[in-house]
Amino acid sequence: MTTTPAPIRVQSPAVPLCDMGRIQALMKAAEVDLICGKEDNALYYLSGHYSDSTLCHFYDDWACALVPANPHVPAALLIQEYDLAYQVTKPTWLPELRVYGSSWSSAGTLLSDIQAGRGIETELRKPLRAAYERTRATRQADLAEAVQAYVREHFGDRRIRIACDDMRYHAKLKEKLGDKVEVIDALPLLRRIRAIKTQAEIALLTKAAQINAKALQAAATAIHPGAPWGAMVQAYRQSLAISGAKPLGERGMLFNSGPDGSFVLDHDYVEQKTFTSGETVVMDAICEYRLYRADMARTAVIGTASAEQRRMFAAVRKALEEAESMMRAGTHTSAITQHAAQVMSACGFRPELTTLTMHPIGLQVFDYTESRHESEGWTLESDSVVNFEVFYRDSEYGGVHLEDSVLISAAGARALAPEPRDLLELH
Repeated sequence: MTTTPAPIRVQSPAVPLCDMGRIQALMKAAEVDLICGKEDNALYYLSGHYSDSTLCHFYDDWACALVPANPHVPAALLIQEYDLAYQVTKPTWLPELRVYGSSWSSAGTLLSDIQAGRGIETELRKPLRAAYERTRATRQADLAEAVQAYVREHFGDRRIRIACDDMRYHAKLKEKLGDKVEVIDALPLLRRIRAIKTQAEIALLTKAAQINAKALQAAATAIHPGAPWGAMVQAYRQSLAISGAKPLGERGMLFNSGPDGSFVLDHDYVEQKTFTSGETVVMDAICEYRLYRADMARTAVIGTASAEQRRMFAAVRKALEEAESMMRAGTHTSAITQHAAQVMSACGFRPELTTLTMHPIGLQVFDYTESRHESEGWTLESDSVVNFEVFYRDSEYGGVHLEDSVLISAAGARALAPEPRDLLELH
């Protein structure tokens, strides 16, 4: 019996991840005329372009998004001709698409053949011909020339300020565009822009948090006396892979047990060990889904928890939950951290042995708007997403750790993936 394959879905542009009005307002405040986003995070955030050929980094200079401060100038995605077919089924939301490449390359020749009607007609061919025709007038030989052509067309010879997130590319931009262009680092501006999440970003972060929570649960099922630590890590990785996510780092951060469970250890060393009854287990799980990060921590005990393990866990949970109860737009994070330290002290534990870290999360795990925010704190804003880590480190019991990603509003904080926070007793 033969079956007819389902037709390929040629999509309309996705809902933008970014808020163009916010971007252009902050650009004007920073006196930036044009953003050139080349790195994976900026490229995806600004344009939605997420092809494997881009993410594989075959070449340093492959694609970029150009976003002007002037709303009357069209923003553009610049890609290699090889990625044109990707844009048929996953088109950018930016108003302009430009292609570069050599017409005599294999990809260029194939596109010419398709344009001429040669070969087998597939569902992709008609929209691919339309995309090829639409981009042919602005086609350039390489990415730098494509940027140069865009700037000359929309800015002429006037002096402009470009913010580019790839510091290595600054010299090439200066070479192509001349002395009338000032090139600055775009990362500080992009981080300020990304501090407030759009609904599309919140949806992605929620999906990432849900995937991470499920994978952490899978890791917990692999924990029992005598089992190898590596089984826990492998269960976490496999669950992520099934859901289209992947761990950050080699293991997804920190999966340890016993007295050394509060340290990040060499995974080759760690995964040869086996679980022992009575040990605490820290599962600090960090993953990536479509470049967005998820970060969740839970604590378990192998067997039945002792009175001291329960007391430590209760203090950590109390500190986290009281801290989260204070989180709302307009609150300074330093007040929240100070209160959590007071809770730990009141419960009879040393605050100096407790990691109390508030961090925004998004396209980075620690997605601070400014570097000083890490040590000095900042004022929470509505539609930002943050984690507050409470991690007590004990030389006898190891670590006790809890954290979740929460969405901030004027009314308070809401967990993206609400999951039980009980101390897990695994037999």
